[in-house]
Amino acid sequence: MSFGPYDFRWTREGEKWKAVKGLDSLIKMYNRNGGSSSNKTKLVSCCGKLLLLWEGYMKHNPNNRKKIWCAEIALETDDEGEVWRNAEWIDVVQSVPTQCELVNCLVVSV
Repeated sequence: MSFGPYDFRWTREGEKWKAVKGLDSLIKMYNRNGGSSSNKTKLVSCCGKLLLLWEGYMKHNPNNRKKIWCAEIALETDDEGEVWRNAEWIDVVQSVPTQCELVNCLVVSV
């Protein structure tokens, strides 16, 4: 999977879609850590923020495992009405055998 500057769009009012600014570093982190078109990626809403989860499988992997990465993203609007993303947290949340797949993502409160 590859992201362009207009792949994520959002507006608070729901009147028109706007490109989300500031995605460059998140996209680089995604691509550098195994994000690709052959790996599963999920995007869910949780407590007013977005969670981007993806499988990160590296080719040179002696343990034959893949990592599940998660990025917690807050969307903010500046004074000019531009929408910016703020990646508040990015890290590995689980390591699994390579035959496992990220199929669904369910948000629950505990």
